[in-house]
Amino acid sequence: MTDTSANIIKFPEDFLWGVSASHFQIEGYPTEVESRLSDWSRWTEEEGRILDGSNADRACEFHKRYLDDIELIGELNLKAYRTSLNWAALMPEAPGTAVSERQFAPLVVEYYRDLFSRLKEKGIKVFVTLFHFCLPDWLAEEGGWTSERIADEFEVFAALARKHFGDLVDYWMTVNEPMAYIYQGYVAGNWPPGASHDYLGAFVTIRSMLAAHARAYHALKGGDEAVQVSFANHWRPFAPERKWSPLDLMVTHYRERVFNHIFPESIDAGGLKIPAPLSGRKEFRELEGEIAGLKKSMDFLAVNYYTRELSRFDLSWPPDLFGTRSNRADYPVNGLGWEVYPEGFYRVLTSDINPYLTDIKGRQRPVFVTENGFATLFSPELSGGDWSLSDRERCDYLISHLVVLKKAIEAGVNIKGYLHWSLTDNFEWSEGLTPRFGLVRVSYEDQVRKLRESAELYSKIAAANALETIDR
Repeated sequence: MTDTSANIIKFPEDFLWGVSASHFQIEGYPTEVESRLSDWSRWTEEEGRILDGSNADRACEFHKRYLDDIELIGELNLKAYRTSLNWAALMPEAPGTAVSERQFAPLVVEYYRDLFSRLKEKGIKVFVTLFHFCLPDWLAEEGGWTSERIADEFEVFAALARKHFGDLVDYWMTVNEPMAYIYQGYVAGNWPPGASHDYLGAFVTIRSMLAAHARAYHALKGGDEAVQVSFANHWRPFAPERKWSPLDLMVTHYRERVFNHIFPESIDAGGLKIPAPLSGRKEFRELEGEIAGLKKSMDFLAVNYYTRELSRFDLSWPPDLFGTRSNRADYPVNGLGWEVYPEGFYRVLTSDINPYLTDIKGRQRPVFVTENGFATLFSPELSGGDWSLSDRERCDYLISHLVVLKKAIEAGVNIKGYLHWSLTDNFEWSEGLTPRFGLVRVSYEDQVRKLRESAELYSKIAAANALETIDR
């Protein structure tokens, strides 16, 4: 016989359990879809842009099913919900008026106020992101994040968001995963604007986003220090594919330095510093320097973590300092080929974020895990039946990552909450509707929601504020 014993891992009394989403991935907002108001709604129309040929025109129809999904959040014993604002629907037309006369679309304001109010009525903390990868089409056509007036427009957006929703939002995030967005849009070419290896465009966007973040940070706070504002950083530990290769070690260093650290490091320093040898080129060097209002504009740390990445030097010409992602995996992978690597999560929480744990007054910043999850692959055309309801791999992923999260808390990290990605299946950008991240399965044909095994597990963890593990 095998001896087994249960271990109960308790979390702090005030620990927040929740889920995350983004507007474009779930809403299917009718005015955005019908009029193609955002860069992403237009992008999905272009042939070959989405791997499985799907789009987000319906997605999860959250805009008309949110009452049901709020009930699901309650049933799962969760007390935090994160989403983003649909900038394109809120401000569908290019501005033709003075800043003081700008308005949000009233019906869209009504929708979000009702959503946030109902969450608050159920005692659910509201986390809101301003920019989660989607731009109004009128702004994208002007150059998007490389436009000279992007920071002005983002500040207006933030000020109006505070005006209409500030009384209902507990935690604000200005931008989500800036470096993931910049990599996909300016280096890999998989997302709008679809540039490939445009490193100058990438670093112009980094500076623009930092300036926009600073402006939005102060607009959201409105002089009230109690208002909590940050941004969500995608942390991805990098490792060389060949540990003996100095070239693989070099590209790993550059990827680590830029992808993980350039945004939070710039915020705490108050300006942008570009790594050598890129900084030796005049057009890059001109992007360096102080950014008004940026220094320490981060009240808490919002950590997104999924996996690590092996990196290798690319032998193509001209040489690329940032190399390429290796196709090798040393550990089990999810449906997207991402390694299941909880050790990297522990490293992020206990080491990588260390330089950013104190604010401008020397106080310890709270830490929230704002995304963490596991993808499986199932056709968007599936509807009835029990497909994917038993999702043991997702359960194992959840348990292994919560175990190391608790170890990080025991190591002294001020982690206040965990928001799983995601409540429901959703549109996963260039991969389409096939990847399934949801605790709750969505049959896209009929929009029926069904709890997966992982949802039942997460509900029990949240209710008990504890995790039970088995020693064998």
